[in-house]
Amino acid sequence: MIAVFPASLAEIVKLVGKGGEIAGINEEVKLDYCLPELKDRPVIGKYLKRTKKTYWDVLEGIRPKLILDFRVENLHSSGELYSFAERIDAEVLLLDFLRVEDLVEGSRLIAEKTGGDFSKLGGFYNKHLSRIAEVSESLEEKLKVVMLYRGINVVTGTNVISDAVEKAHAESLGKRLRTERKVYPLKKEDFIRRFSDADHIFLLTSVMTNRERLEGIRDEMLDSAEWRGVKAVDEGNVHISGSALDRESFMRWSPRLIPGIYQIGRLVHGKLFPDWRKPAKELYSLCGVEE
Repeated sequence: MIAVFPASLAEIVKLVGKGGEIAGINEEVKLDYCLPELKDRPVIGKYLKRTKKTYWDVLEGIRPKLILDFRVENLHSSGELYSFAERIDAEVLLLDFLRVEDLVEGSRLIAEKTGGDFSKLGGFYNKHLSRIAEVSESLEEKLKVVMLYRGINVVTGTNVISDAVEKAHAESLGKRLRTERKVYPLKKEDFIRRFSDADHIFLLTSVMTNRERLEGIRDEMLDSAEWRGVKAVDEGNVHISGSALDRESFMRWSPRLIPGIYQIGRLVHGKLFPDWRKPAKELYSLCGVEE
């Protein structure tokens, strides 16, 4: 039996053929387009803005042999999780993805720990990362990109999404923020001062921030004389991309990030970069959800 907190890791468990062994899920998993068969599994926790609530009684009732989560200390206490797992004789696997290669190796490790089959998912990674590298090598100009969550919360260099930007032959400006935090909040004035040279801004949806809200933020930026001090805003290069759990969201710490790299490349480089729809369809076919 496996207990999985992040939907992203549940997607990986399914893609290595062990979705049927998931006995406990985080509440957000119910929203995941890739995981319709898990909606009725017992809920072991949920995210509350920047924190996480765990239902320890439900988790103890399941008594999983393996617990999967991300290593993000500001979301929860890993010490508490390890202590609980020791009491019920379970193994805890905490993962952190700084680069896309870490996502690949983390997926391989999940397959190993669960007794799953990495071959199909590994083939998907290898095929598309090789193609992406080929395309990137053919491009000359490397434009500057900033990714934002929920307003002005910058995706930093310790977040795998920053590396996805680099894989799409763009420069992730979030690396300028010297912090271990995955996302870093800034005031508007500070953002404009630090990132006035950004060529593209991506506003990312999430489970807590829908597209309509981001459209309002984008419109406010584009209509503001102050915001036009940022090159991307002045030139109208403010994009909305999905980081939620619907069918069109790819900026996630899961295999969805592969079509996400294509999506970044397409928005930054235009038709010089292949369309993201074909790799997205291929991934969803592997998940068994594509019509």
